[in-house]
Amino acid sequence: MEPTVPSLTEEDLTEVKKDALENLRVYLCEKIIAERHFDHLRAKKILSREDTEEISCRTSSRKRAGKLLDYLQENPKGLDTLVESIRREKTQNFLIQKITDEVLRLRNIKLEYLKGKYI
Repeated sequence: MEPTVPSLTEEDLTEVKKDALENLRVYLCEKIIAERHFDHLRAKKILSREDTEEISCRTSSRKRAGKLLDYLQENPKGLDTLVESIRREKTQNFLIQKITDEVLRLRNIKLEYLKGKYI
């Protein structure tokens, strides 16, 4: 009988993506221009009109980005949709690499943890 190889559930992946957003929060708040992503995030039903108004009320770019990240963390598809939006904008592709690297790093940590539980 072969040992069971652990895999991540959708719930695990959602948790990994939330953690990635949290770990990169300071960096992303400095780099993301929230308003650039409103249309795409609204089209994909990640944000509502009220959400975008709430974000726009913030006094600085950093605070607007922080509020945007709060909303993205609440939605299981939030981070993926932000990456899509960044890809469409074609102006901050370096962010995609940073986000992807962090998600992969956390995913591997989670898999190692699960592997330890199954051995």
